[in-house]
Amino acid sequence: MKKNKVTVKIAKTKVLFGVLIFFGIHIMNGQNTTDSLSLQNVLEIILENNPLLKQSEGKIKITQSNIDVAKSYKYPKMIFEGSFTYVDPVSEVALPIGDNPIVLPLFPNDNYNVYAGVQYVLYDFGRTKEVINISKIEKLISEEGLEAAQKQLTYAATELFTTILFTESAINVQDELITSLQRNLKRINGFVDNGLATSFDQVNTDVRITSAQNKKVGLQNSLNNLKLHLGELMGWSTNAKEISIKGVLNIEKQRNKKAVITEEIRNELAIAKHIDSILVSGQKLANKGNLPFITIGGTTGFHNGYLPDLNEFRFNYAAFAKVTVPIFQGSKVKHEKEISKTKIENSKWHLKEIDTKINTEITSALGTLENAYKQYENNKILIQQAKIAVQQARKKYENQLITNLDLLDTEVVLSGAQLSLLESEYKCIMAQYKLQQAKGIKIWQSTFM
Repeated sequence: MKKNKVTVKIAKTKVLFGVLIFFGIHIMNGQNTTDSLSLQNVLEIILENNPLLKQSEGKIKITQSNIDVAKSYKYPKMIFEGSFTYVDPVSEVALPIGDNPIVLPLFPNDNYNVYAGVQYVLYDFGRTKEVINISKIEKLISEEGLEAAQKQLTYAATELFTTILFTESAINVQDELITSLQRNLKRINGFVDNGLATSFDQVNTDVRITSAQNKKVGLQNSLNNLKLHLGELMGWSTNAKEISIKGVLNIEKQRNKKAVITEEIRNELAIAKHIDSILVSGQKLANKGNLPFITIGGTTGFHNGYLPDLNEFRFNYAAFAKVTVPIFQGSKVKHEKEISKTKIENSKWHLKEIDTKINTEITSALGTLENAYKQYENNKILIQQAKIAVQQARKKYENQLITNLDLLDTEVVLSGAQLSLLESEYKCIMAQYKLQQAKGIKIWQSTFM
């Protein structure tokens, strides 16, 4: 009896554990597909998971390794080597002793050599220093490249996120229009039954409903595609259509703070300046092309071949100092100097081009933003007028002072005004983000999100 109770208890425990696992998995799956994501959540996921950013991070590691490689030239080079060489014939000397001269070899046939050596460039007139400097600048370029990629991807995600909000709001406006038209159709059907309206009114209303539904289908398809692209940036290969976001199109926050956006250096400008620094270092290297190297070193080890016992291993050592002076290199250094000078001149023009481009983008973004705000103010007035017109039209229609077609026209105008206001809000927000992008702001750190 006691054993049966224990068995039942174990069985209940297993069932409970299985239920917990099932609901745990269900909850986890639900979090992956149904939890609403804010813009900040989306950007954090992109910065963490996007494959392009992972590649850029890898490039930074490579440039750090290049710096370490360049620094290694400051240290002595040490080697250990062992070799065997068989030589035949070898030089011999004959000693005239008695009737049979003695022939003695001067070198052995079997030559063994084991030694350790060290060599150090004592002075290279700053060549290694410039190579290290170039490697460090290349790392800065890689870091700027990573940040540029982060900005590009996060602004693209911000645009997609905002467009999704706009599209969802536009679908809601279409739903309101469809509901209103269906309410009118129901009223018209009652009028037709009482002989107060014709089938033409029914058909006309049906056409408006079908047109609104078709527009909603198009918006829904666009929404699905937008979510797919957003999921791609987030590194989500599946369930992208199930992405749920949270946020509202509200321009007042951005509008009140637009004047306080501080400009940061654009990554392309920073990269261009770094490249200019590399070219300057390259010119310095070219100017050192005809300068000498001063090298010192030494070796120590064991090898055979010493008289009188040629096969005996003996300890030996050597030390040296040498100066290597280039005498003629076929005008190589001269041409390298000319190339470096031309590259630096072109770099200056490139910097000016980028600076002009950035100023143009900022000016254009400011102009677009101001125009978007003006459209927004006009559309706020338009929607107030459209609402009043609909209220008056409904009263007149109830009193049979206007036709059903007139009422439908005013409701379609209201729907259009709502979409126009929504679109102007969308344009204001997008223009604000374009201004931030033109000024080099990191959107994931922005106070306008």
